[in-house]
Amino acid sequence: MSEPQVNVDHFYHRPVYNVVGLLTERSEIPAISGELESAGVDVAAVEILCGEQGARILDEHGRYHGLRGRVVRTLQGFGYDGTTLAIYDEALRKGDLLLLAALLQRHGVHDMGYFGPGRFQQFPVLDTG
Repeated sequence: MSEPQVNVDHFYHRPVYNVVGLLTERSEIPAISGELESAGVDVAAVEILCGEQGARILDEHGRYHGLRGRVVRTLQGFGYDGTTLAIYDEALRKGDLLLLAALLQRHGVHDMGYFGPGRFQQFPVLDTG
């Protein structure tokens, strides 16, 4: 089985055509990876950010990705992207993982959303009871 990429430094303006979500239980990664692979998803294309290093890669304020990063994040701070980045930055610093993929809510992934061209769609919380 393929493995997701962990803390690879890709600076995204917006991860268009990716589903993102936060995961508290690291132990769910093998099950998520197996289910994604069974669904035909290239698990090696899944990216996971975690910890302080993940927060630096996410780079809420653009400090670690040069002038372009600072300009992009400054402009995003005026819209909903700024709120989303703040939620993800705080969660990473608390120990959650940020995953970019699909089929994740069943495994406890929360605060999920979809980045499309020019928009962000927050996913509703599923009733798993």
